[in-house]
Amino acid sequence: MAIATNKIANPKRILVIKFSSIGDIVLTMSPIITLKSVFPTVKIDILTLDDFAPILEGNKYIDRIISYDRNTGFRHLITTGRWINSSEYDLVIDFHNSLRSKIIRFWIRKIPKRILIKPRWKRFLLFRFRKNYFSRDFSQLQLLHQPIKEWMIDEKYPLPELFVSEFEKIQVEIMLRKMGVKKSFITIIPGAAWPQKYWLVDNYYKLLAELKNRENVDFVILGGIKDNICTELAKCDSTLINLQGKTSLRESMSIIARSKYIIGADTGLIHAAEALGKRVVTILGPTSRETGAGVNRNNSISIENNNLWCRPCSQSGNRKCYRDEQYCMTTITPKIVLSKITEGGLL
Repeated sequence: MAIATNKIANPKRILVIKFSSIGDIVLTMSPIITLKSVFPTVKIDILTLDDFAPILEGNKYIDRIISYDRNTGFRHLITTGRWINSSEYDLVIDFHNSLRSKIIRFWIRKIPKRILIKPRWKRFLLFRFRKNYFSRDFSQLQLLHQPIKEWMIDEKYPLPELFVSEFEKIQVEIMLRKMGVKKSFITIIPGAAWPQKYWLVDNYYKLLAELKNRENVDFVILGGIKDNICTELAKCDSTLINLQGKTSLRESMSIIARSKYIIGADTGLIHAAEALGKRVVTILGPTSRETGAGVNRNNSISIENNNLWCRPCSQSGNRKCYRDEQYCMTTITPKIVLSKITEGGLL
C-alpha cells in the first residue's frame, strides 16, 4: 500500500486508544495492520482497559500494551493525558472517542491526533425513524479506517488478526481431555452482553441434536459468569461441556483456536474467533452490519432476518423489544441455521 501525501510523513511511534470491548478491540486490529503495512518500521502501542488487554498478548502488530484500570477516577485520566503529552509519540489515534478518551485527549497538546467520528446521527435516524443512510458497502472495518484515510490510496481493509501460542493450545487440549473432550469439537458461544441477542435455548438444543446426527464431534460451551444461557443449554444435554466462567480470556481464545468452527450470538468472542482464522456461524437479532455486527471472513456465515422493519433497533442490542414477540430471533429456526451450515460446507 503506497503512502498518500500527508502532514505526518513517517511516524516512528503511534499510540492507539481503544478501551473496549472485546469485539471492538479485535476489529481495531484491522487499521493497525494497515498502519503497519504503510509504515513498516513504526512502533504501535495501544491504550486499553486491563480487562481486555490479554486478548492482544503476543500480537505481532502491537509493540506495547498499556493497561488502564476502569475503576480509576477523573484525576488519573488527566495524569494519563499529561503523560502521553510528554511522551515521544508522533501521533495519537483515538478509535474510541468516548468521554473517557476525550478527557485524555484534552491534555494532549503537543502531539497530532486523529479521531474516529462515529455515525451516531445515521444510527439515530435508522433506529428511531427507520431511515437508512448507510452505504451498501458499509462495514465496521471501513469505518475504523476513517481516521487513517489520509495515508491510504486504496480501500483495502485487512482482516483482524489475533494470536495464541502453541503452548497455550496444548494446555487447553490437556484441560479439555480431562473434561471428556476426545474428538474434534464445535464451540458454542450463546451468550452476549444483552439477552435480546440470545437465540432461544430450545433452538440451540434442536440444532446441536441435528449436528450430532451428522457429525462425530463434541460440543464445548464458552461464556462469561453472567451468561446464564450457557447453564440453561447445558441442562438440556449432559454431554455438552459447559465452561461458562471457567476459562480466562486467553484460555477461551485457545479453545476457539482448537475448534472445528464456532456457532454463537453477536458477541466479542465471535470476532475473536474470526481473527484467529476460524470459521464462524453467528445468529444476529437486533443488531446488523450498520451497528458493527456480522462477519468479515468470506467463508463465515451471518444468519439474520432482513425482512423485518424493526431491525436493527439499537447499537448494542440493549433495547428491549417493543413488539409482542422478538421476531428477529424467533423467526430464525434451527432448520434455517442447519441449512446455512450445510450450504456453507461446514458439514
